[in-house]
Amino acid sequence: MQTVWTIEELEAQIGALPAPRLAVVGNPIAHSLSPDMQLAAMRAAYVGGSYVRLSCPKEEGAFREHVERLRGLGFLGVNVTVPFKREARVVANEVDRLSELSGATNTLVFRGGKIEGFNTDGPGFEHALEVHCGRKLADERVLIIGACGGAGSALAMQCALTGCRRLVLANRPRPELEQLAARLCDIAPRLDIATCSMLDDEKMRMAVQDVDIIVNATSLGLAAGDPLPIATEMLCAEHVVFDLITHLTPLQQAATAKCHVCDGRDMLVGQGALSFKKWFGKEADEKAMRAAVADGACPFTIYDVRFTI
Repeated sequence: MQTVWTIEELEAQIGALPAPRLAVVGNPIAHSLSPDMQLAAMRAAYVGGSYVRLSCPKEEGAFREHVERLRGLGFLGVNVTVPFKREARVVANEVDRLSELSGATNTLVFRGGKIEGFNTDGPGFEHALEVHCGRKLADERVLIIGACGGAGSALAMQCALTGCRRLVLANRPRPELEQLAARLCDIAPRLDIATCSMLDDEKMRMAVQDVDIIVNATSLGLAAGDPLPIATEMLCAEHVVFDLITHLTPLQQAATAKCHVCDGRDMLVGQGALSFKKWFGKEADEKAMRAAVADGACPFTIYDVRFTI
């Protein structure tokens, strides 16, 4: 089966795709591991069907049109990735609270004549933290580096909704940082929240000493020669470093000698398992999903958000 489909190709060859039918929609989309991961979960659950990569033009209105055409083809739902998560929020008739607060949706379910929208990214992070690190978000103090980006702000929202013990937002100096902090305080008035410039080494050092979980939500580590987002001498054995980049980075290599490390594949599986449950009403086999994105089988570089730091 081909790697990437257009909507016209799907319509012409729909008979070749067994139901239930699912897709991941984005642009670019060839890099997505969602089909490998979700098909592994479907096989493990003895669910037949198909899951494809669908490329959608970026022109205004194209995403909404594609969603309607997929519904007409009998699709059960879709995952949504860059750059259509905000449009997915608007297309949905009903959304969960995180979609409403963040303005972004990554999972659509076509059910009962309606489009239901969910954001499983934040819960996927929380789930991965518990499954792979044995840590409950509500018990932890969290530092998010690159908090103003799409990933950072979504995880900050999840921290506020869950009610973590402390939340530190670190970013390069930008007015959006304080705006995000103010919005989170509105959502969770009792949240212990602070902001920090990631360019201020002394303040970063103080912030690290007062947290348990350190999230790298920046793109630092994607390119060879990138500086580390945090000096690893600041870390200790009690810390957990959660790097959203899916391939092995210098931060992950250096931090492994100091503390427990998770990478973006753990979050990818976490959010994917939650999407699976929305579609099928049953738990996904996360071991099968994780095996599908194992080392050596991961052609993409970063969890599916754009970064602003």
